[in-house]
Amino acid sequence: MIISHRYRFIFVRTRKVASSSLEVCLSGLLTPDDFATPQTERDQGMKAGESTVKPRIFHGFTRHGLPLFISGHAPLTKAYQLFGSRIADYRVIAAERDPWDRAVSVFYWSHRKTDMKSRPLTEQIVAFREFVQRTGAPRSLLQRMGLGSHRFVSQRALYSIGRVSMVDSLLRFECLDQDLATLSVDLGLDKPLSVKGISAKVGFRAKGQEDLRVFHDDATRAFVAAECKWEIDHYGYDFITRGLPHYSPDPARHAAKADYISRFGRR
Repeated sequence: MIISHRYRFIFVRTRKVASSSLEVCLSGLLTPDDFATPQTERDQGMKAGESTVKPRIFHGFTRHGLPLFISGHAPLTKAYQLFGSRIADYRVIAAERDPWDRAVSVFYWSHRKTDMKSRPLTEQIVAFREFVQRTGAPRSLLQRMGLGSHRFVSQRALYSIGRVSMVDSLLRFECLDQDLATLSVDLGLDKPLSVKGISAKVGFRAKGQEDLRVFHDDATRAFVAAECKWEIDHYGYDFITRGLPHYSPDPARHAAKADYISRFGRR
């Protein structure tokens, strides 16, 4: 997560949507007074002197006396707990991706330290289908508390309060350059943002294995559809047509945000 006070935005890092590359890109806008969680790829991607933000995880205590830890993939609500009304009107930026495609990407990322992508394709497919059913959604109490959430096919909880999305600017994985160009105008930047030339956390997926129909059977397709029903309904993702998603900010986000900050934000 990064927060720019100068440009008044909050970037929430959802998983497997080029978020590391996006954070490297957006970090060029940071000043020493801004906020950033630790992120190795961002720090490595920055040139010396580009930003003097000093990331840290522990940020004292919440309004109710609990320790406040904010990691790279922390939910937006953590930012509101820390800064309260100071950032209530900041633009919320997040990225999304076709959930069936994300499931495949998560599978390969989770097996990046194994020989998975060099195994016969039939073995990869069997392993993928078992993996999705076993880890793709919170089942146990610990999982519902966030354990293993990097494997969940839905990432909506990171940028929502309850069932209301807080996102003002959605970066669609399928057309990042187009959406970054729009965001650049919205932020009043002189030059358009771009992730071209930035390749953080890439190369883990087996080459030539982009056809989702090869990986998904009826069971995994239905599983992802059930877990990501909100995303499919709101963004228009479709397993067959694979058309570009669409997005409109939720009008209820302002009231939901104000209510949350009034109850949990630091004063």
